[in-house]
Amino acid sequence: MHNLGTLTKREFQSYYYSPIAYVVITIFLLIQGYTFWILMNLLNNSRGSVTTDAVMEYFLGGGENIFFWLCLLLIVPLITMRLLADEMKSGTIELLMTAPVTDTEVVLSKFLGAFCFYIVLWIPTFSFVGIVNYYINPGFGPIYSGYLGTILVGGVLISIGLFTSSLTQNQIIAAIFSFFIILIFFSIGFLNSFVPVQNIRNFISYISILEHYADFIKGIIDTRHIVYYVSLIIIMLFLTVKTLESRKVR
Repeated sequence: MHNLGTLTKREFQSYYYSPIAYVVITIFLLIQGYTFWILMNLLNNSRGSVTTDAVMEYFLGGGENIFFWLCLLLIVPLITMRLLADEMKSGTIELLMTAPVTDTEVVLSKFLGAFCFYIVLWIPTFSFVGIVNYYINPGFGPIYSGYLGTILVGGVLISIGLFTSSLTQNQIIAAIFSFFIILIFFSIGFLNSFVPVQNIRNFISYISILEHYADFIKGIIDTRHIVYYVSLIIIMLFLTVKTLESRKVR
């Protein structure tokens, strides 16, 4: 545990030594701020159809808010592309592999460092909750569950990005791989419209990230959704560990 804590701290701090972190933070906050501004303007212009309570629901991906998902689709590959690809390119991965730490500790520390950075990105958006609360006292249940869902989805996407980063020494290729795998997970739910067999449609719905996220923004915390996201994270981290182990063999 001591090794894991030390490595995680190192990974988290390394983001702030790289200019890419500040680019990511800037892009993220610009997109989120612009999205919130649009939603607040929509509120002021259409009081009969949109309520203040709905602003945070839409902001956190409800109502088919494409900006929310587009932001995750762009930002997560940038966060994760360097995690293992850069280590392999620079040769420092060999030092890690020969150090008194396990492959699992290396992978977990990479994941937790990126995950903590992802959570930090969302902290400034809590100010939007304060702005909404200024106009009306909203139901905080859907807001809390929406942020919980956002954190869980982020964990899944980061684990996918970490896995793709273990497959190549090129950060750009890792980011592209991550982008397309995440895009598949996002879009797979739309296949339901073209599948006539109900059992297959149920399976597609179950593996769709969007389907599991829908309840969170409604204020519903279902343990089945949490288990799904956590299981997916564990699977992707397991695959990443096995990828590192295969590199040792070679």
